[in-house]
Amino acid sequence: MPVIDLLPRQKTTHSSLGAIPHDESTNVGNLEVLSCIFKDQYKLPDEMFNERLYLIYGDQKTTQRIRTIKSRRTKSIRAVDRLDWVLPVPALFHLRMNYLYMLNRVHFGALDDGSLATLHHAMNMWTRKGISRTNANFHALEQLVIHSFQSRVCALLWNKLGDVRLGSTREDIDRILCTYDSVRLHSLIREVVNCYEQESQYIINLEARNHILFLQHAQTYLLLKYAIKHADLGLILRAIRRSSVYFHASGQHKYAYEMLYLLRLVCTDASSPELQRAVLANGLVNTSGAEDSWFETDRLVEFHNGTLKTLFRDRRGSAMTVQYLMEKCALNTEFYQSLDNNITEFLQHAANGKHPQKDASLDIQAMAEKLFRSGSIAGTQGNSVSHEAIDLFEVALPRLAGDCLCKFNIKECRDLQDIDLNDIDEEAIEDIDTFFEDKNEQD
Repeated sequence: MPVIDLLPRQKTTHSSLGAIPHDESTNVGNLEVLSCIFKDQYKLPDEMFNERLYLIYGDQKTTQRIRTIKSRRTKSIRAVDRLDWVLPVPALFHLRMNYLYMLNRVHFGALDDGSLATLHHAMNMWTRKGISRTNANFHALEQLVIHSFQSRVCALLWNKLGDVRLGSTREDIDRILCTYDSVRLHSLIREVVNCYEQESQYIINLEARNHILFLQHAQTYLLLKYAIKHADLGLILRAIRRSSVYFHASGQHKYAYEMLYLLRLVCTDASSPELQRAVLANGLVNTSGAEDSWFETDRLVEFHNGTLKTLFRDRRGSAMTVQYLMEKCALNTEFYQSLDNNITEFLQHAANGKHPQKDASLDIQAMAEKLFRSGSIAGTQGNSVSHEAIDLFEVALPRLAGDCLCKFNIKECRDLQDIDLNDIDEEAIEDIDTFFEDKNEQD
């Protein structure tokens, strides 16, 4: 797949499902969810499952349980019971969330560390709330990571321009950059990128090493975020490849396995080129039709769930129970949203439901100046640093070269006919053999 492979500009049409009153935490519950969606709501006949493949996107637990169910049903007679038509795919928004939380654990630091290269220092300097090492609000943590990345790049740029000895104040930097043409500016940016692409084991100063590792690790998240926003399948694939390595050093063993599974779907002969592209393309939606407004399919589901939670919180009462709201409102949210947009456009009333974001340019400049003036970004400061960020790439390589890939290949690349109950997780041993039987036969 080429590095630049943009999906054509289009507006995604979608229909919300009705209530699915089943528990997803068990294999039985996941089978009931599949039956509710495809048999009860879509009302698909059995012949629709003979030669078709349906992509199902979900988090790590969902995809793992569906694979377990499929492995138990390989010897079923009917195609609908074998679940050959189901292809579970790890969803991109859950990948983003887990990658972001991995960054937080690796680079958060501690209160008494004394380092300027930690997220803990940036959080306190900017007085950001809702973030800790073990628990963090997604949007607050994402802004902290992005702004920390930008401030370090600005500090490296400041340090690089300070070498020309034409001044080192903010006004001097602005004056110098105004004289650069596009070619010279591109060359300067390339020099800055080269500063944090160097191998960490050759950096003696611990704080400078932490800065470099954070830039390397956070760059992959920014790459994934940009690629999703612009629907660049080539860049998404590049980010998935890097993530599949990094997760093997993070302690998130289940997600490390999911990344290898996703990589097998989109990079190997296990899938045809058409299926590889379909797996990546169908993981994205675009509800506005703009070129840069793509987002993840599973995030659309989260938006819908959030709307339902708001309805339940605001409207539930003695006359409107949860059951009534699920039956009468679960399928109407998209319709009323579309109706609201049409009325707003007809009345020419400008309305923006998005929360405004505070301009962070002053925060970024202040942090960049502090990192530059203190010598933290250049590794010339004399502070004692106790936090040492791990090099995810260096830690992951021996694990991948050891038994991780071997175990994955044994489990995922074997012929399904050779799998027996000894190959299945204990939590999968449940009575699930009759859920897709014809309801008429049961009656």
